[in-house]
Amino acid sequence: MLGSATTDEDAVVDGDMAGNNPLCGRVGEIAVALRRLSDSLDEGDELPELLRRLVDNVVKIVPDAGSAGVTVVRDGRLETEVCSNPLVYELDHAQFLAGAGLCLDAARSGRVVRADRAETRRRWPEFAERAEQFGTASSLAAPLRIDEETAGSFNLYSEHDHGFDSLDETLVEVFTTAVETALRQARRGARARAEIAQLGRALRSRPTIDRAVGIVMAARGLTAEEAFAVLVRQSQHENVKLRDIAARLVARPVPTGRPPRPGP
Repeated sequence: MLGSATTDEDAVVDGDMAGNNPLCGRVGEIAVALRRLSDSLDEGDELPELLRRLVDNVVKIVPDAGSAGVTVVRDGRLETEVCSNPLVYELDHAQFLAGAGLCLDAARSGRVVRADRAETRRRWPEFAERAEQFGTASSLAAPLRIDEETAGSFNLYSEHDHGFDSLDETLVEVFTTAVETALRQARRGARARAEIAQLGRALRSRPTIDRAVGIVMAARGLTAEEAFAVLVRQSQHENVKLRDIAARLVARPVPTGRPPRPGP
């Protein structure tokens, strides 16, 4: 767990910190944002909502951030999972078309990438031209590592030439850790739901398979194990699920005095 629910005392402490020291104030905002994320994880919020809260919080905390988003690279393509502003979709797409940009660099290198206007023009001229058309001058991206197959980045964009500093880098790395936690938890939940659904289908189809086994046993004079093996071979031969083979057999009209035979 990342923390506990926000309390009135937390708010007072954070307010005092912000009033005495701007840096402490930002740290306090980060702590509150992460506590809220923890609450969302505990409450089982859906992944898009978790990510949206994250990017919205980062835009509020980083002074010059105009927009933020989470980008994932799948099969060589950039996919924007969530963003604070539709502009992020355009910026991600521009990087995909150019085949280069800070999102791709962060995802591929596994390192934080920060670039002002001059650096963006130098390193990714094609993307820089498109980004400036959308009023974006500087950017910051931190890598995401969900598993061996999925990589991406947590990205911030600014209209200012020098929109981000080293403190912003640290901040984004902290939030990136939270994003990775949310994505991994969501993936585990999705796998668990898929397994439960598969088990449910198996349980629902079991009576039909048992009936089909009985039909094969009667038709061919086989044991239950032998009859089940016949159905499995038929399933593999036709590349059709076993439950569908069984349902098809059970649904066949039965000639008087003779059970149907499976397969051709």
